[in-house]
Amino acid sequence: MAPTKRARPAEDGDQGVSEGSDVIDVERAQSNFRQDNGKRARLSYEKSDDGGSEESVENEEIDQEQESQFRTQQLASNLADNAAADNGILESVSCSNFMCHGYMEVALGPLINFIIGHNGSGKSAVLTAITICLGGKATATNRGQSLKSFIKEGTESAVLSVKIKNKGDSAYQPELYGDSIIVERHFSRSGSSQFKLKSATGRLISSKKSDLEEICDYFALQIDNPMNVLTQDMARQFLSNSTPQEKYKFFMKGTQLEHLDGDYLQIEQNVDKIDQDLAKSLADLGRYEEDARKAKSLYALSEKHDTLRDKVKSICWQMAWAQVEEVERKLALADDELLKVANAIANAERKEEQCAQKYDTSDHDYQNTLRATEELEQTLLPLNDSKAQAQKDYDAATHNAREVQTEQRKIKTHMKAADQQISDSTTAIRDEYNRLEEINGGGNARRLAEMDGKRTASSDAKARLEDHESGLRGLEDKQRRAAEDLEQSRSPIPDKRQEIQACEERLKRLIGDKGKQEGAYHANLPRLQRAIRDDGGFHQKPIGPIGYHVRLLQPTWSSILEKSLGAALNSFVVTSKADQARLSSLMTRMQCQYPIIIGNNSSVDTTNHEPNPEFDTSLRVLEIDDDLVRKQLIINQMIEQTILIDSRPHAVNVMSDSRLQNVKQCFTHNVRPGTGIRFSYGWGGGLSENYIPAFQGSPRMKTDVEFQVNACRAEIQRLRSELNDLERIVRERQTSLKNAEQAITRHRREAGNLRVEVQRLTDEMDGLQEAIDRDSVEEGGLEALKKGLEDAKIQRASYEAQYGDSVVAMDKAREPLRTIKEQMKVIENDIANTHTRIKKAETKSLGKLGERDVALREKNLAVDEHRRAREAKIAAQEARADHAETVAVYTGQASAICERVAVDQGETCASLEKKLEKLQADLKRWETQLGGTREEIAEAAARKVQAFQQARAQVAGVEKLAQLLKTTLVNRKERWKVFQRAITARARVQFMWMLSERSFRGKLLANHKEKKLDLNVEPDPTKVGKGREAKTLSGGEKSFSTICLLLSLWDAMGAPVRCLDEFDVFMDSVNREVSMRKMIEAARYSIGKQFILITPGSMGSVSSSHDVKIIK
Repeated sequence: MAPTKRARPAEDGDQGVSEGSDVIDVERAQSNFRQDNGKRARLSYEKSDDGGSEESVENEEIDQEQESQFRTQQLASNLADNAAADNGILESVSCSNFMCHGYMEVALGPLINFIIGHNGSGKSAVLTAITICLGGKATATNRGQSLKSFIKEGTESAVLSVKIKNKGDSAYQPELYGDSIIVERHFSRSGSSQFKLKSATGRLISSKKSDLEEICDYFALQIDNPMNVLTQDMARQFLSNSTPQEKYKFFMKGTQLEHLDGDYLQIEQNVDKIDQDLAKSLADLGRYEEDARKAKSLYALSEKHDTLRDKVKSICWQMAWAQVEEVERKLALADDELLKVANAIANAERKEEQCAQKYDTSDHDYQNTLRATEELEQTLLPLNDSKAQAQKDYDAATHNAREVQTEQRKIKTHMKAADQQISDSTTAIRDEYNRLEEINGGGNARRLAEMDGKRTASSDAKARLEDHESGLRGLEDKQRRAAEDLEQSRSPIPDKRQEIQACEERLKRLIGDKGKQEGAYHANLPRLQRAIRDDGGFHQKPIGPIGYHVRLLQPTWSSILEKSLGAALNSFVVTSKADQARLSSLMTRMQCQYPIIIGNNSSVDTTNHEPNPEFDTSLRVLEIDDDLVRKQLIINQMIEQTILIDSRPHAVNVMSDSRLQNVKQCFTHNVRPGTGIRFSYGWGGGLSENYIPAFQGSPRMKTDVEFQVNACRAEIQRLRSELNDLERIVRERQTSLKNAEQAITRHRREAGNLRVEVQRLTDEMDGLQEAIDRDSVEEGGLEALKKGLEDAKIQRASYEAQYGDSVVAMDKAREPLRTIKEQMKVIENDIANTHTRIKKAETKSLGKLGERDVALREKNLAVDEHRRAREAKIAAQEARADHAETVAVYTGQASAICERVAVDQGETCASLEKKLEKLQADLKRWETQLGGTREEIAEAAARKVQAFQQARAQVAGVEKLAQLLKTTLVNRKERWKVFQRAITARARVQFMWMLSERSFRGKLLANHKEKKLDLNVEPDPTKVGKGREAKTLSGGEKSFSTICLLLSLWDAMGAPVRCLDEFDVFMDSVNREVSMRKMIEAARYSIGKQFILITPGSMGSVSSSHDVKIIK
């Protein structure tokens, strides 16, 4: 928003002086003109002061006592009305890294401010900060030559801030800045400097210095005015050493009279230049008048042969409208063509709609087959789970049957032992009968002792046998696992050898082809390509194979992309059905069959359909040199929406977090080099995973062959290393199996030895027992043997019963095996059937995919046809619009010539042109004699007459302007003199009144002709005379008198802020106290003005009040 400006005083003079009156309104004589910051050179005053009578003569005519009484009464009446201004005064000043201050902030009062402090404490930095922050130059402060000299030592930059009050009805853009305007200035040692204008809330509004100048101009903040902001050096010079000429210069600058004087001098120079230019213009005006007179005479001579001109005009009119009739006929033809195109568009739209419906139907069918295939694949999961569970159940049932079989074998063993015991008991009974017949009395005790030893040894041997037999199962399990591991390690070796053989063959092909792509294609491909080049019957030459036009920029993806793109890299691309049929015929003749794709030349923009740039895509790693190839790979292979991620875990994380925009699938490397994994989104939003086997053929895309050879060699080395590892593992496992078998053999041999030992000890015990029994004379020995025989028979019967139970248990254990086998057979049949159905579904899906591709091609052709029809319509509309515009232009041009006329029958533009040429030739001969055509002569006459009239009007305007400037300048200079006298009189009266406060007498002497301003002061009221000059006064009297002069001049100024630094430096305590009191009173009489006064002395005689603020 443009800044609001205050209304300026009337341009014709000061409000305190009425025109034609000699009365001086002393009380209202103030200077409030804007200072132009030195943009225009100050000029001498001598031109504007041609009289220059001394002010001392005028002073004699004024009764000083009456003037002083009047001033005293006037000020006393206004004392109670003093109040803070609503705007234009400073609220606070802050600085950072400025001069000697790290940080300082001074809150200023709205009226009178005394800043006190010892010398060197940084008081003067406040005025310096105000001057620089509000746009003043560094040299104006007399403290430095550049901004960098004000930056505190040890720091690189400084910041100044001044807050300006902005309230009341006359606030500056309050809706933008608010109640305060914050001005900041940032500068650094590197020389950079920047202003910032902020609102009361701290919001940045502007960074332009011109806006700051506008604000200072609005509030009349005359920062560069030496009388407005009196720095320490300037104050000392003004108060102690200033000459009358310097005082006068201060007076002229402070009241802005010098600036007005320079403006008036500039106006005088401009008026003189206007007078010089006006003299030259008067001389030129005569020449213009003579040229206009001659042109009029020549035009009068040309007004002849009007009949010939009328004939020429009539033919010209007919020619104009004959051209209109010709373009109107072309417009009618364009309307007919536009109607034909509209009918073609309607037919194309119907065909496109039909093809779109067909494509949607085929795509829907294809998607259904995909869903059906996925559903069938999902049904495999529970079947595989069922098969695994059935196998688990079968293994458990087999284990149970083996345990029953083992128990059955144990029972058989017990039955054999019982039979042996029965036989042994029978023999023992028989021997007992024989023993009783013998008598043996000496060896019984020896046999008993030997029996105890044998019994102990037998128990130890049985314990060792049981412990030894318990380890057999672990050895057998170890042997079984070793056999399974050996078989498992042998199975991948043939496959690995085949992989090595295939990779070696691929390496041979790569080296043999030497980087040529022909090795990856059919041997007759060069013949086919030559036939295509030689055949001129194609509407557009076929492009292919596609692999010839694709370069892989990242060879690490070669195997995966070769496998995923598949037959597409072998395909040829044509743009019409006719070209497809022609190419198919060539392929058949050359015995080189490849897929053929029908496309079109319309461009495909994938800008808004590609994934985030952080991902590599198939399109981004491929360099495709043909737009038609690129378009087909985008449409059929989705290369622009296939992202490539090296790490499989990263790919899983990326695809699983959330469905990525513009991503259809993701390829990543598998553990085995050359193989990959394809991740894609399922219909339910889930992530599906498919294995991508390694590509075994030669690369069909252009790529780094050296990289492919090195990769193939590295793959062979890796495969051979893996084969060596597999063979080493086989050897190790063979050794493990052999060791396990040997351990079982040793275990069984040791178990046999232990059994032999147990049996030997048992036999020896039995022999001793028999001997003891034979030797025993106890009764019942034979009965015991009979009892043992009976017990053995009973035990044998019990074992028979247990064996029968084990047979039943064995049958029961085998029954689940048969059942589970049947179940597994059913599950395997279901799995096989499901695989068959999946293959059928995939075959059907491929068929539907083919149908969809055909429908897509037809749809694309229909879309292209519709597009061409629309383009033809646009072209027809543009042609029709061009014809219509031409008709309108021709009609307008013809109408500008004349109203529509009928063209004579049989006349054409050519015939009319011939007639016109003949007539114009006759007319031209006559016009040549005059030096031009009638129109040219008339135009030249009108131009020269107009030039004369313009020159005459311009001269008259310049004469009027020069006279007006002269009159205005005289009036302004007279008013300037009146204003000068009024300000001088006001300052003189104020000076006399202030001196009277200490009973001093004195007067202000102003000589405008000699540019002097001095003062006469008489400190002793008892003496009579003109008073003494300033240089004859004491230091305190001189400082007090000069302070009175400064306050008098301030009263004549209109700036809202007045600043003075070290005003009392040469005063004693008495003069300082009186001066301070006088300055406070004068400040209170200056209603709404803000004073900032700096003193190194104490303020014991002055106390803070509602309008006086002391800042220490």
